[in-house]
Amino acid sequence: MLVLPAAAGLKPISDTELETVTGQAGISIDTSAALTIDELAYIQDGNQLQVQDIRIGQQADISQAVLTRQKVDIEADGTLRISTEVDPTRVTVGAVRINDSSGSVGQYQLDYSGNSLVRIGPSSDPDNYLEGSFQTAISDAELVWSTNGSSLSFDDIGFNANITRLGIGEAVRGNQTGLNFDLEEFAYSFSSGGLKLGDVSLGTFSGELALSGDAQLFAGGRLGSEGISLDANINILQNPDNFVRFTDDGNDLFMGDFNGSLNVSNLTLDIENDSLLLGFDSLSGAFNADRIMIGDEVNPVGAIQLDFLFTDGARGQFNFSNLVRLLPGIHQPDFSTLPSDNELGDGRGSREYAQRFYSGLTDESEGLSVIASWNLQSGNVAYIDNNRTVIFSGFDSYGSGAATLDLRQFDHDNNPSTLNKSAIAVGLNQVRGSYSIDGLKVGNRDAPLQGGAELLLTLEVFQAMDFTLDGYTLITAGGVSGGGIQVDGDYLFSNSNIGLSIDENGQGVWATGVDYDIHLRGFQVDVSDSGLSVNRTEQWSTMDIDDLRWGDRTTGTSVGRVVLERFEKGSSLTINPGGAGAVCVGANASSAGGCSAAGGRWEDRGNEGLTVALKAAFAPEGLTSDGSTARNRLTWENNRDRVAGNPVNGTGTQLIFDGYSTNDGLGTADSNDYGFRANLNIDVFETRVLKKSSGPDDLGIDGNVGDELIYNDDSRVDYTYVANPTAEQQQLRPLGFAVQGNVSFKDFEINQIQLKHPDVVAPQTIVSGAVLQNFNVTTNLTATPIR
Repeated sequence: MLVLPAAAGLKPISDTELETVTGQAGISIDTSAALTIDELAYIQDGNQLQVQDIRIGQQADISQAVLTRQKVDIEADGTLRISTEVDPTRVTVGAVRINDSSGSVGQYQLDYSGNSLVRIGPSSDPDNYLEGSFQTAISDAELVWSTNGSSLSFDDIGFNANITRLGIGEAVRGNQTGLNFDLEEFAYSFSSGGLKLGDVSLGTFSGELALSGDAQLFAGGRLGSEGISLDANINILQNPDNFVRFTDDGNDLFMGDFNGSLNVSNLTLDIENDSLLLGFDSLSGAFNADRIMIGDEVNPVGAIQLDFLFTDGARGQFNFSNLVRLLPGIHQPDFSTLPSDNELGDGRGSREYAQRFYSGLTDESEGLSVIASWNLQSGNVAYIDNNRTVIFSGFDSYGSGAATLDLRQFDHDNNPSTLNKSAIAVGLNQVRGSYSIDGLKVGNRDAPLQGGAELLLTLEVFQAMDFTLDGYTLITAGGVSGGGIQVDGDYLFSNSNIGLSIDENGQGVWATGVDYDIHLRGFQVDVSDSGLSVNRTEQWSTMDIDDLRWGDRTTGTSVGRVVLERFEKGSSLTINPGGAGAVCVGANASSAGGCSAAGGRWEDRGNEGLTVALKAAFAPEGLTSDGSTARNRLTWENNRDRVAGNPVNGTGTQLIFDGYSTNDGLGTADSNDYGFRANLNIDVFETRVLKKSSGPDDLGIDGNVGDELIYNDDSRVDYTYVANPTAEQQQLRPLGFAVQGNVSFKDFEINQIQLKHPDVVAPQTIVSGAVLQNFNVTTNLTATPIR
């Protein structure tokens, strides 16, 4: 007979001693443990997802046992009550692999302490097996992800969650049965003392959110006989206390008072030979945020609404599904398939940048690789300014490609004395895709499509694009000051077609056969007390357009080849809350009375809206930080020779605007601080729309030339023409996308304008130098549907 040490110490209690013992309800369990687990594996169809080298112990010394205290009670109604307190605990994971892959996703560390309360009892719903509630509070937590000797961490995490009722019952889908989870309300709050790269903070996060919904879990994925499948409907509950905040040096990027929904059908999880496969049949959702603040704590930007639908479907000859494959380690591209400098010109090919980006990495390097495809069937984004709505309508996108993600060391400031060199490295390889936006709708979703999306060109956001993208990005902590981020990257869009200004049928102005390489150095993003600011320390690019077409992207009339080369130093972009405010349209005055007297129209566009301020500091020809030569030059080439019906670049006549740049007109002391500036005040506002001819319009509504279009009510569906609208009728004018723009520069120079005939080697100068000075123009533009 074996006698355990604990039993060997037992001794009988006398009757006298027993009389002093009082019975108590419940069971208290104190557990002290330090755990080491070599491997925890989830096995599916013979493939393994492996979590390796797991350790659990005290935060101060993981080899020491950590204490967990639990109390188990049965309440009067039979509900099981379990309360838990956990002392400061550390959990580490040494590697995450699939089928003993040579590469790992990296290491993880979680520090936390907290408490929880779980109540499980009989169900009040006959469809549920049981019901329960859950509360937890976690404090002083830290989550760290490390790869290749660098780390990304969330410090000083606080988390509180409360599930008021969770019911578990049976789910049925066709001939399948599974589990149904019914969530009445899941409210949580979170905060983080800092999101850090190495030891440098990018900023802090905090938020509150309330959810409800249901989910159905079934056995079986997309592959083999095993796997997991999930259907779910999640609602973000309408609550003015919902918010998400990012803080950079005391300045907030804030979104609050939001609600929405998310519905997913057949979300599956499968383990393949080398990857974890996630996919879904359809994903739809809607989101509304009624309050957005950027830096400024007083003036809101406005509100946004969006809706979307991802679903599997055919695109021409190909079918696109919504799938994501996650592979442990860094899977590098086949460099021989990437465009090279020999094909596109020195410093323009993605092959050389990719080889440098992945230099030093092997199949055993830590990180995450992704192979994905997507199909966005439809989407809309609405911006609401003082209760007036403009909708970017008809988003459509599909594509596929590969990506890698890891943490590494990067000398972002070329300063060996800087201690922190940690960076997030994101590689995009042969991402082939397409997207388009039909146009704008103003007022409501039933309004006719109209122009105005072309204003996005200011931000180099195109209305439509077919593309192949290779891109290599390194993100480090720290913007211009304090928090924020810095981005250094090289990108190539090859064999692309760009819709510059098109309608919903794809007709308009197209740039086709485009190779567009972009290089960013010191691209710094901060939240300031006035808004969102972007400082572009250095940027150079070449956009080579094979054909600039009017009409269709393939058969439209070509005006020839256009090549735009850019070189900028010290450019910037700011996005600030507040639009134009009160403006005088059609005259120059600062008051309503003065504007009317000058023949203008006074408009108070409210305190919401957006102001986008762009500064482009065009630099003289010179060396980039990579050692290549860059310049600002515009080349137009036409009358090219053709081979097999295709134009041959370099065989036509070229008109060249060479070496343009900006400066402040200060001679040798010039710092080019002013540059070329474009400021846009963006609002949604009532707009005068006048009838252009007498008689019925295209909808049969009669009126005289010069009459104003006035809607009958706030629905803005039915309308009439009015010669002299009253003040009340003026509030029912058509809503327009209203933009007050200002363009200015102090000194803009063109070194030379040249003409190159194909029969000569060098271009000939026709104008040796041109200078434009002190340009400043302000205009008010409003986009409304054409009638």
